[in-house]
Amino acid sequence: MTIDTTLILLLAAVALLHILFCYNAMTSKAHISSFKRWLWCGCSLLLGPLGYYLFQNSLPLDTLE
Repeated sequence: MTIDTTLILLLAAVALLHILFCYNAMTSKAHISSFKRWLWCGCSLLLGPLGYYLFQNSLPLDTLE
């Protein structure tokens, strides 16, 4: 494999990871407003796992049950 092919595969994997975390935020059972849900999705899409877990940690625990 060439470096270009490897780079393309790695970028595709990172993009897929970000999309999966966005999907998890979108389909979460958390009881939050639509604005917060879209903010959570946006953070997850832009920052991947870091955005997903940073926003999740800002939510009160009773909303995640």
